[in-house]
Amino acid sequence: MSLPAPEDPIVSFNQVLSEILDVVQVAKQADRKVPPSDPLHGELDQLLSDLIIWARRLMDRDDALGVSAMAYMPSAAGRQPRNPWLGAPTDTEVRDLLDDLLGRLDDHLGAALAEQSDEASRAALVEVEGGLRAHRQALTAG
Repeated sequence: MSLPAPEDPIVSFNQVLSEILDVVQVAKQADRKVPPSDPLHGELDQLLSDLIIWARRLMDRDDALGVSAMAYMPSAAGRQPRNPWLGAPTDTEVRDLLDDLLGRLDDHLGAALAEQSDEASRAALVEVEGGLRAHRQALTAG
């Protein structure tokens, strides 16, 4: 299988998927560091759940298009694990970092949506976009 040109909509679609996987890594670390009694922990649990659902939805879309997402990004094992906090982070530190990462994801979503001509792929990205913005709002409201 040959790789498409960089301006191919599949490339930008899978950039979104790659960004989601990056956010999963940081959100998992945050979830482990934030005490279960902290209200932020519940938001992190929901964010992680949604990130996994979104990643699966985008991977399923790749499968439907006959594309291997792994042709466009490193596997989970190939990603550099991030350790953004040496000790226990404050809620503000967690919220700020996740908002930055979700903002970058939102930027990639906008670019990917602009390039998509496939309606099912657009629908998958729109679903992610709506959920992403709700999570960003919840994180900044806390």
